[in-house]
Amino acid sequence: MEYPIDYEHYTTEEIIKLVDFLSALEDYKENPKLVDKELLKDKYGVYRKILNNLSEEKKIDQAFEKQTNISIYQTMKNL
Repeated sequence: MEYPIDYEHYTTEEIIKLVDFLSALEDYKENPKLVDKELLKDKYGVYRKILNNLSEEKKIDQAFEKQTNISIYQTMKNL
């Protein structure tokens, strides 16, 4: 799956961390028992630090939800 990230704006290391979070989020929605909530929260913290831009977060959340039917914001809010 191609995640809705503007790959030109981030380093390879940052992209790996962003994709890791989005992948873990998908895994959590598929089977919450297989993903540690605290680990997911930690990955979310890293995701937010990398983006460091509310507008970019909203843009990615909307595109990700359109692709996967998973809202990053709502999922993390409900953990």
